[in-house]
Amino acid sequence: MNRPSLRSMTVLAALAVATLAAACAHAPVEALPPLAPNPASSSPAQPIAITTPSTATPASSRPSQPTTRPHTCLGAVYYTFDTTTAMPRWPTLCISLGGVLRLANQGPEGVSISPADKVSCFYEAGVRECRLIRTGTVRFTIVKPSGTRILTLIVAGSSPRPAPACVPAGETHVVDVLDGGPPWNAICLKLGAVLRFENHGPDDFSVEPSGVVSCFYEAGVRECRFVKAGTVTFTILLTQETRTLTVVAIR
Repeated sequence: MNRPSLRSMTVLAALAVATLAAACAHAPVEALPPLAPNPASSSPAQPIAITTPSTATPASSRPSQPTTRPHTCLGAVYYTFDTTTAMPRWPTLCISLGGVLRLANQGPEGVSISPADKVSCFYEAGVRECRLIRTGTVRFTIVKPSGTRILTLIVAGSSPRPAPACVPAGETHVVDVLDGGPPWNAICLKLGAVLRFENHGPDDFSVEPSGVVSCFYEAGVRECRFVKAGTVTFTILLTQETRTLTVVAIR
């Protein structure tokens, strides 16, 4: 038997390798199946909604806030309050601008007013009389041997109600500048009333604010008419002192 030569075997092996390489080059390549995503690593964490019971009261059922304003408000009147009254709780009063509150049966001491700029007060014979000159809420603290009591007063704006504490329209209120005595008490005028200063020269007179009143001077007399409602302070310089007068003008 003839054995193939070494040269022939080498040629056959090379031919087989070439054939296999050509077959691999033309064979289709299949893609690997995609991996299923891992929920724990690829999906974003979803927030967990926590619901807590609501404790807020619905707007429709909320109780209305209590008001300190009385149901009715008096006009610019004189009102006397007896500080010896034994009622458990003193009422809240409401009086219009220009009115007067009289605190009866209380000595000159033991009364404090906050804020003090809304009233102008003077004391005489067991009565403290306070003219209401600015709107707002005022608290009178009254100290007695039996304890400390508080009276709350609401000073309301001017109203169409009667104003017996004010000089009526068409009338004249006269102030004698040379008339000595205690400081002038605050007064109230209705629009249309006239304020007349007598026995004073043309100078050393001022009013603040000036846009509320119009004044005319002649022969030692100055007449002032209010052009709109408001509170003003008249200042008059005398030889021995400076005097002021607070006036409330209401409609």
